[in-house]
Amino acid sequence: MTSRPSIDLSISPYLQANYAPVLEEHEWDEGDGGLRVEGKVPENLIGAFMRNGPNIAWQPDHYVYPADGDGMVHAVYFKGGRVHYRNRWVRTAGFLVEEQLGRSCYGSVGKIRMPDEETLAAGGPGSPMKNLANTNIVYHGEKLLALWEVGSAYELKADLSTVGEWDYDGALMPGDGLTAHPKICGRTGELITCTQRWDAPYYTLRIMDKNGRQTLSRVVDMPDRAVMHDMQICGDYVVIFYPPAFTNLEAGMTGGNPFIWHGERPSRICAIPRDGGDPVWFEKPTFFSWHFTNGFQSGSKLYVDYVWMATPPFSNDPNSGLERQTRNMHRMTLDLKTGEVTDEKLGPTYCEFGRADDRLCGLQYRYAFAAASDNSEWDGPNHDYNGVIRYDMDTGDTRFWDYGKGANAGEPVHVPNPDSEREEDGYLMTFVSHPEEGAFMSILSAGDIERGPLAKIYIPTRVPNGFHANWMPGLTI
Repeated sequence: MTSRPSIDLSISPYLQANYAPVLEEHEWDEGDGGLRVEGKVPENLIGAFMRNGPNIAWQPDHYVYPADGDGMVHAVYFKGGRVHYRNRWVRTAGFLVEEQLGRSCYGSVGKIRMPDEETLAAGGPGSPMKNLANTNIVYHGEKLLALWEVGSAYELKADLSTVGEWDYDGALMPGDGLTAHPKICGRTGELITCTQRWDAPYYTLRIMDKNGRQTLSRVVDMPDRAVMHDMQICGDYVVIFYPPAFTNLEAGMTGGNPFIWHGERPSRICAIPRDGGDPVWFEKPTFFSWHFTNGFQSGSKLYVDYVWMATPPFSNDPNSGLERQTRNMHRMTLDLKTGEVTDEKLGPTYCEFGRADDRLCGLQYRYAFAAASDNSEWDGPNHDYNGVIRYDMDTGDTRFWDYGKGANAGEPVHVPNPDSEREEDGYLMTFVSHPEEGAFMSILSAGDIERGPLAKIYIPTRVPNGFHANWMPGLTI
């Protein structure tokens, strides 16, 4: 177990309550004083559920949610109906020098500063921003990767120990910020990803084969580096949103606001052929989105399911309230022949972190899932997600499971039943923080979420709110 000194968390509401970091690394097995299982864990599951998220290790002088905080991975391993939990920081180059010096050495995304001479002399990276490796965790090509969209991937071992930076055998160059939201094609097993740079060319689509070797690098011409957080496979195309949201690095380094929003401009949508052909551009009235849910192609039409927002939900001001704004599940249709764009709101429920069965990524599917809330009031700077919603994309039916008042559920990950190809025979896994029950992992039936958890795995220590999670099939320790 590794401990850290106490931290003054009062500088930001996003460092309080269940946003507060945990300052210790733990391992827990089932049994007295360890994990407690209520219900029955599926015995046919072999693999690991892992979730990444921000977890500061040292006292910061400024904090912007969701852009700051060292990556920490929380994992639950499954084998033979038994479970094991552990959490570990991703030990990036910046993290290691801070650990060596016993202090924070880098600024915030909201207050960018160059590292000082002591940091550089200790071997710290010379970048004004530390690679946080805090946004996502994926398993592809036999590599487990912690991702942050402004830097390189960090490879981890199955036990969550850090191996180091991974550049796809030299395919990525210094300054290439690898997206935290690649997609693994359900048809080919390819990893569809991209890099963004602060200098032109700003955006490069990249495709890695199922073994992790780059097979395509395709620059997409863009006038500036927009906030393009996610991407979505739609059959033979990759769709990205190009909103009028930008970052100004120079302003951030001189005390100004690094976040720029041109709300008077339309949002643009880009459909890029996976064979490297010319992109097709669309426009629609201004909107913003963090995350796609899934997408597919039918003839000349692309169907894109995503979570809609009116404006970017981030700010230098932690009390801005922007994170609370309405966000709903939408389906956008792009007609490659006519250029027409249509957009349909799929329901009024406040939701985020949309997911589907990853075996059908980029393909037609039936069920979508998301962290969701049916609360009209909540505490704290952000909207809590007290439940999980399931959308039937064929019938329009929705089903909701409520974890209870004050609960906060994370991204629900669809875990396939290894004995079935049916979406509804799978499971939904997520971490939940409950004011009375504490921290637990919830396992729901994807086909009957209103049944409630098939199993709850109670964890003796807190699991803070985090970002993205995935199921790593077959990965054990």
